[in-house]
Order: sequence, then structure tokens, then C-alpha cells
Amino acid sequence: MNILVLASRIPFPLEKGDKLRLYHQLRHLAPNHDITLCCLADKPIDKDQTQALSSLVTTLNVLPISGPRRWLRMMGAWLSPLPFQVTWFTDGKAKMALHTLLKEVEPDVVFCQLVRGAEYIKDFHEVPKVLDYMDALSAGMHRRSHMAQGFLGPLKRWAMRTEGNRLARYEARVFEYFDRHVIISRNDRLLIPHRDRDTVDIVPNGVDLKAFGPSSSAVRADMPTLLFTGNMAYEPNVDAAEHLVKDILPLVQTRPVRVVLAGAEPKQRVLDLASPEVEVTGWVDDIAAEYHRATLFVAPLRLGTGLQNKVLEAMCSEVPCVLSPHAFSPLGMPSEGHAVVCGDPQSFATAIDQLLSDPTQQHHMAQQAKAQIQKNFSWESHVAGLEQILKDAAQ
Repeated sequence: MNILVLASRIPFPLEKGDKLRLYHQLRHLAPNHDITLCCLADKPIDKDQTQALSSLVTTLNVLPISGPRRWLRMMGAWLSPLPFQVTWFTDGKAKMALHTLLKEVEPDVVFCQLVRGAEYIKDFHEVPKVLDYMDALSAGMHRRSHMAQGFLGPLKRWAMRTEGNRLARYEARVFEYFDRHVIISRNDRLLIPHRDRDTVDIVPNGVDLKAFGPSSSAVRADMPTLLFTGNMAYEPNVDAAEHLVKDILPLVQTRPVRVVLAGAEPKQRVLDLASPEVEVTGWVDDIAAEYHRATLFVAPLRLGTGLQNKVLEAMCSEVPCVLSPHAFSPLGMPSEGHAVVCGDPQSFATAIDQLLSDPTQQHHMAQQAKAQIQKNFSWESHVAGLEQILKDAAQ
């Protein structure tokens, strides 16, 4: 097939979930199909990005988004029914360039990642279109609105609720413009506000089984280490990091113990968590090595939506996991034997202490979770499902 893929960001480096998902989808689609990748970007593509993506696609196109025009659009965004993030990513000149490219390439199918790119192609009816909702963005925004604190908290909550409502209406309206739809988990599908949401296909994230498999040469940390990973500029991860350090760690009885917060672009709120017991790494070239050094993976996520790549990576790396329901439930597996699921700080602290004192339980839990991940979450199997959806749409 000749597939045109529209991404709202250049899917490299892999520091964000949408980039990771699309990169691996491209990697497994590339051997059998001609792929034209179109990425929206507000700055030129660099050498590393070009090198990483050129081998995966037939043609790599960057559609520039003008910064001044973007801010002009946002000045009038309150008068538009579109979600703010759709307005942020929708550039008129980039849209014209994409339509010209569509007529030149004549793809068999168009694959659009995230609703924020839907305005570019929703009215182009000459080609079948598939939309990857990825997450239920409206539900994620509403959840975040409940957590806004501080002097500007009321204003932030109002703005997030407004964006959540706009996203919900847009997720429902844009459904009709696409021939097929995919999403990351059943939990997220239930949150899409459309009467035909049951027709949305589930295409979960996967994990690179080789990169995140257990390492015989790994060196464990010299003291019990609690690891949390993710893009540390993303509000759900920032909230989880603060929750771990401020609310859970003081209740943990095991000492000495260390917390490692590993991930790109840490906000100041994350940097402020650093202490003799807490390490904030920033960008890590080899995140797999952090999993291999960790004793436990702790993810007290309270916000956001979707299936967490970090949980798949930790389980694949044979790291025992202590998770919130929010982090665990999208996996769709029974918690017993695979992870400890906790709902409050004291439960987290108790579970951490118990696991740290019982290496046998750690080992058995890690082994069972790894077996489930290897069986159910390989990129190969999930991208094969996406490939069939694209073929069906093209026909």
C-alpha cells in the first residue's frame, strides 16, 4: 500500500508517548509499504531526526508551522468552537501544502495520529482516512482540571474544563469524517463521546522486547531504588512525581532508600524535588539501564489517559511494579501476581516496604508480569492489527 501518515510532531527523539507509538508503527509498517510521512513542526528537522526516520519511510516531509501565525490564531481561539490544541496545530499554509502533496502522492489510505491533526484532512474525501485517537484527550483534560492548585487554580480549572468540553464535542464530531478509527485501550474507547464508539478498533501500545528485556550485565543500585520514568514536562507525570516524593516517600519505613525520577525536560517543580534521597536525572540516553538498576517501579499516576509505555517497559525489564489503578487498569490483566495496585499514599508505602523486604515475592511478580507483556504487548502483533485496519479502509 501507499500510506500517507500525518503526525502533529516529528516522531523522534522518543521522549513523548505519541512519538514512541508512531515511531514503532512506522518501523513495522515500513518493510511492506510505501510510506509518506508528513510532520507538523515549528522548527526545521535536525540531522539526528532525519537519519532516524529516513530509513523508515519512502518520503519524509516537514510541514512548517509559523510561530507568529500560531499566536495570532490563539488570540481568536476563544471565539472558535475548536479545541485550543487543534487551533494551535492547524496552520493554513501547512494545510495547503498537505493537500498539494495528497494530490501528488495519491495514497491508498491516510493515517492521522491524534485529533489535533484532523482539520488538515477531514474534508479531503478522495482518499479513505483512518484516525488514531490514541487517548481520550477530553477525559484527560477534565481529570487534570480537578488537580489545578495555587493562586491561579480557579482560572486553570475553568480553562481546562472549557478545553475538555471542546475536545469532547470535537472527538464526537470528527468521528464522522473518518472511515476507521483506532484507540489505545478499551478504557479510553469507553470515554469517546460518540454513539458508535464500540466500532473503534483497539490498537494498544507495545514494547521493544529486546531493548527492555532483562540484562545479564545489569548492575543493581547499591541501595533499594524506587524508579519513576516519563516526560517530566507532562503534567500527569509531574503530578505523579510530586505525589511519590511528597506524599508516599515520607511514609516508607525502609531506609536507606533512593527515588530516581528519570525523564526528559523536567519542570522546575520536578527539579525542586531533588534531595539526598531523590535523584532527578533529566534526559537519559539509555532508559533501559535505569530499569535494570531499579529495585521497584512506582507509578502513582492520578491524571492522564491511555496505556502507559513506562509500565510496559518496567514489566518487560523484570522490575516489580507498584501502581495506581490509573496506571494499571489499561493493561487489562488481573492485578494478582502481576503488580501491587494501590489507591492512597499509605497503601503505596506499605506495599513498597513489603516488597523490599521480600525478594522472593519481587522475583515471582516480575516473572509473571514479564510473561504477560511478552505474550500480549509486542509491537509486531499490534502493528499487524493496525496494518489490517489500514488495508480494510483502503479497500
